[in-house]
Amino acid sequence: MTINEQAADWLLQLNEPGATEQLRADFEAWKRQDPRHGAAAERLQGFIGQMAALRPQKASVHAALGAAYASRNKPYRSKRSVSALLLLLALLPAWALWRSGTPAYWLADLHTAPGHWRTQVLADRSELTLNGNSAVNIDFDGERRHIQLLRGEVLVEVAHDPARPFIVETEQGQVRALGTRFVVKRENGSTLLTMIESRTAVSAHDSPDSKMVDAGQQARIAHDQVQLLGTVDGPRFDNAWQRHQLLVEDRPLGEVLEQLANQRSGYLYYDAAALAGLRVSAVLPLDDSDRALQLIADALPVQIQHVTPWLVLISKP
Repeated sequence: MTINEQAADWLLQLNEPGATEQLRADFEAWKRQDPRHGAAAERLQGFIGQMAALRPQKASVHAALGAAYASRNKPYRSKRSVSALLLLLALLPAWALWRSGTPAYWLADLHTAPGHWRTQVLADRSELTLNGNSAVNIDFDGERRHIQLLRGEVLVEVAHDPARPFIVETEQGQVRALGTRFVVKRENGSTLLTMIESRTAVSAHDSPDSKMVDAGQQARIAHDQVQLLGTVDGPRFDNAWQRHQLLVEDRPLGEVLEQLANQRSGYLYYDAAALAGLRVSAVLPLDDSDRALQLIADALPVQIQHVTPWLVLISKP
């Protein structure tokens, strides 16, 4: 079984009527064995929750999940499993709409759909450019300029104003600037800052210390620390960002597919563990994820299956 299949099997057992506390303890122990176990379980639990919100018949949702992650080694599927898989496929369009339409997203001051970009000039002449599937709230007053990044990624060009610092805040921390250009990206459990011009002061919410991040540097913000990463080619990064391109240099395929999945309205399924040995170096179009997937398939031994417009499977041949 792949890790995703193991996670699905655990979740299906835990949602059976006879699930015991010992089974739950065994599940927690399995998650602690490998960080990938916990990540796979969290991803599937989120998927189940989203599906259950759309369809109250919880058992049907879990049956669909079981069918979708059933081992390919089985010689046949039962009629029930086939029906469940069809239910899953039928629910995917609604699930995709739900994913992009949470209340915080729709109520945000600015938001973008997957695969679409938006540029907004603010009252102080600063400029925000939102990546696809992103959302921000804006709060300006006489003392500060405050942007809250709720989802996705934003390019910020700050107009100089010595009296009012410009702050971009996420769940993990904040970036404070007077006049500069940088990109802030929300990732799983952290925030990634890429400085293009000038410098900013960066701090984590649970730490009193701040660090200065200069042009060409990257930093990762967690709840309790700010970690300086390697350097980037600022102008090249900026040019690619403006062209809606993803610059990838020797990155795991699973990591790249995760970024492409964020720019799709449907569901991109892949087993990151099975693809772990494959790495990508490329320039990929984020506003045309189908083309990006094809470029990956042309360069690597992977197979792309378009099951429906809402479901694409990526696997080794």
